[in-house]
Amino acid sequence: MTRSVSALRGIVAMACALVALARAAEPEPPPFREEEVVVRLPRTEASTDPTASTSVVDARRFAGEVKGVAELIATAPGVAVQDYGGLGHLTTVSIRGATANDVKVLLDGIPLNTAAGGGVDLSTIPRAWIDHIEVVRGAEGAHAGTGALGGVVNVVTKPAAAGSWSVQATGGSFTTASLSGDAAVGGDRWAVLGAATAEGTDGRFPYLYEPAGTGSGVLVGAVRDNDAVRRGGALFKAWSAVGGGRVDALAQVSGGRRGLPGWPTPTPNDWLEDLRTMGAARLAQPLGPSLFGSAQLTGRYDQLDVEIQQLGPRVFHQRSLAGSARGEVQWLHRAGTLTVAGSAGLERLTADGAGAHQRPEWAIAVSEDAALLAGRLRLAPALRFDRVGGYSGFSGKLGAMLRLFGPVSLRASVGRTFRPPSFAELFLQQGILVPNPDLVSEQAWTGDAGLVAEGALGLVSAGAFASLYRDLIVYERTSFGVKPFNDGKASVRGLEIEAASAPARRLLGLSGAAAYTLLLSETLRGAPEVVGRDLPYRPRHRLYARVALEESAWGAHVEAHWVGSAFFEPRNLRPYSATTIFHAGGFFRLLGRPDLRLALEVKNLLDDRTVVDAFGNPLPSRTILFTVRVGNLERG
Repeated sequence: MTRSVSALRGIVAMACALVALARAAEPEPPPFREEEVVVRLPRTEASTDPTASTSVVDARRFAGEVKGVAELIATAPGVAVQDYGGLGHLTTVSIRGATANDVKVLLDGIPLNTAAGGGVDLSTIPRAWIDHIEVVRGAEGAHAGTGALGGVVNVVTKPAAAGSWSVQATGGSFTTASLSGDAAVGGDRWAVLGAATAEGTDGRFPYLYEPAGTGSGVLVGAVRDNDAVRRGGALFKAWSAVGGGRVDALAQVSGGRRGLPGWPTPTPNDWLEDLRTMGAARLAQPLGPSLFGSAQLTGRYDQLDVEIQQLGPRVFHQRSLAGSARGEVQWLHRAGTLTVAGSAGLERLTADGAGAHQRPEWAIAVSEDAALLAGRLRLAPALRFDRVGGYSGFSGKLGAMLRLFGPVSLRASVGRTFRPPSFAELFLQQGILVPNPDLVSEQAWTGDAGLVAEGALGLVSAGAFASLYRDLIVYERTSFGVKPFNDGKASVRGLEIEAASAPARRLLGLSGAAAYTLLLSETLRGAPEVVGRDLPYRPRHRLYARVALEESAWGAHVEAHWVGSAFFEPRNLRPYSATTIFHAGGFFRLLGRPDLRLALEVKNLLDDRTVVDAFGNPLPSRTILFTVRVGNLERG
């Protein structure tokens, strides 16, 4: 605790000095309009931290395409997505080299990470509900709370906008099908949105592999069995004006079942079922001429059942229940906004092999968003204290943005945060896994700086970052089994480049987008043969590129995803090869109002049947999907 307070002294001093400052409002870049179509440009500012290194991915830019959370955030720099098996299967995200456990994932601002640990499975978030996604890179604990060592992914669902509606149906390869719909009604002072979705796939795709131990280089064909997925969900959102304030409500339920095919030994009888229900209610009310307050209640229940026959002929059960209350006061004064917030909650986990455990948590946070030099300089210090069970600590952040000339700005930030051990790391006893109740919190320090040019034509950003991760929890073999220890320490540094353009009307609506990440990781603590080596499963290079044409009646696009080589293990003796995957698609618009389009999407265009994930699981071969979509595109 003393070390944390001392290290954050400079940030605290800056926050106190800026308490009396405030924010100058900055207009959001206007949308580019072409006849009936509204193309919203990419943005680089998050709602919670305006000076952070951020990419905002608008799902409406990909209307009619079959893209889930993982595929959308893979268009941003600094992000690595791990896809364990293809359509509808486990998918996790890493940001700036942090593990999935150290990335905080939110749905409409509600944390999805559970006390069980292990990261958030992005495939459990229905893609039909996505409005936009904020990808915030860096240690964001001062704004998002514990666990945001690498960054934050905030998935924002469609708003309850009266008059919006859409219906979409998709079908294609491997008996894949989905159906979704949403509609909102209301007036000037209220609105209600309802949405539902169902999808499934048999997932029996062909692939090629070299049998283990042969070394012959001869590839053998096979079909991925026990790969079926069935998922569904419903969403309810509402808001109403109350006096001079507003009430918002959210309820969501989603769940599904999928086979666990196994690799390299097939597991034809293993399966997993999950269920998530969550709700939130928020009241925002003015408290005075320049004072605003809000109160929010949230609740979440997660259920997981899995059968892995290798662990015995029984079903493993896990139940997680979490609830919290949060209050916030904002003071708007001449040049900015001071925000003070407090929260308290409780999370309970019951799991086979870990028993029943619960821990209370509370936090208090203060942040400022201030504008100086006639609005050219923007400063955003933030400080937060969290207490989670028996673990506590400070998270701090200081961000700045300086407008240099025209649309060009310089952004920089430095931050620190931590993650308490999960219940699984502390208590889970299963098979060869041995818990360690003596674990301490993981820590992260990060800093970044970059240039951003953002305007009506699009955006270009380029920046560098460096992160230091300490007391990382790693599993090591002992005489009693595999046990977690705080033995990990690593540094990660690199470059992040992003560019995107608005459609050029005189060039058939030509637009382009690209994101490149250079990630240099180094193990700083461990055995001599490990120190100085790259962290496993962290490719040094990632590149996403997209070119699209869009006229009022038709459109087409092609995408490329290149992931450089990396290593399977910490000694860097077993590398795996770089991969390049192409996707393409197009649509015809049959009506403008409402927007009715027929779309075709081809994933893995060149039909590479040797592509695998980082653990060797085969990924789908060429996948052809047809979509029919009708709706109010501009408002929906």
